[in-house]
Amino acid sequence: MLRQLFSILLFIISFPVLGQVSFQFIPELNGRNIDALMNIRVINISGPQTVTLSLIVTERKHGRVVSLKTQPFNLRNGSNNIPPATIRSSKVQFSGNRISTTVEENGVFPEGDYEYCFTINSQPNGPNQNAPVEQCFSYELVPTAPLSLIEPYDKDKICEKRPMLSWQPSFPKIPGSAYQLVLVEIKDRQNATEALNYNLPLISQTGINSPILPYPASAKELIVGKRYAWQVSMYKNQTVLNRSEVWEFTINCKEEEVVPVSNESFRHIDDLAKGNYYIARGYVRFYFDNAYNEKKLIYSIKGITDAKKKLKHLPKLQLHKGRNQISLDLNKIGGFKDGSYYVLTVQLPDGSLRNLRFVYKSQE
Repeated sequence: MLRQLFSILLFIISFPVLGQVSFQFIPELNGRNIDALMNIRVINISGPQTVTLSLIVTERKHGRVVSLKTQPFNLRNGSNNIPPATIRSSKVQFSGNRISTTVEENGVFPEGDYEYCFTINSQPNGPNQNAPVEQCFSYELVPTAPLSLIEPYDKDKICEKRPMLSWQPSFPKIPGSAYQLVLVEIKDRQNATEALNYNLPLISQTGINSPILPYPASAKELIVGKRYAWQVSMYKNQTVLNRSEVWEFTINCKEEEVVPVSNESFRHIDDLAKGNYYIARGYVRFYFDNAYNEKKLIYSIKGITDAKKKLKHLPKLQLHKGRNQISLDLNKIGGFKDGSYYVLTVQLPDGSLRNLRFVYKSQE
């Protein structure tokens, strides 16, 4: 009996180890263009071996798009990157369908539902020959929206020495990603980009999950008369996926011209249409001048966070000659989601269009 058990144990130990090779691949980052497909990490715990790596990319509606196969290379124990020379000598085949032709011409994968299947094959004459290992990753690729700052506005003058910092979230949301915010003082004879690259940050906070950051309690308050630059990046696993522009603002608490109470919550429509996001706490308020006859205001509201959402049953608004102050009660319209982003498109009396982007915040 002991001999039989000992023989079985030796057989198990000597049998090739399966399932001890795995892949780490981020399709959100590396599945968007042909040059990044081989940015993959191979985890091997089955002993050194000589292998080839194959990759087949398919799209759900169009089938196979492209396939790649490397020359043999050495796979050591532990974590492995594919050697650059091996990547350069890989054999690439395009399938000839519409999407494949687009990728071959431009090097970029268009919108679609993709699957990326990697296979490791041991070479017959190499050490530690194991069965082929395949692992697939699925990803629905959609165009990436820019990461845009919201508040404080670019070149704005504010009095708040511990301001709330907010930005438009990058779309689509990538699982496991987070934001980093950096804020620096702008010295004399510097522009905002130079300051961000060379100056010691007053705030450098990582691991931010929402597109808003209350001024950190541990950071020193900002100083009146100083200029500041800030930028937000989205990253995953220490890899930057998206990055905003660099904006600047000034702390300025000087008394300015008093605005009449009736106008204090209204901003000109052209100011709101310049790309800065409006934080709508229950209302969107704006004004413009109408030099034409009285008519109905033509406008619509669509979702940005949810691009398919279009708000219906909007109130009918009548324009009169002269200055028109528009106050949209979003709570009465209904259908808005706290923290979501929307675009209000307004047709002015002269036929021109203005797009007002805003984030909805409930008043609770």
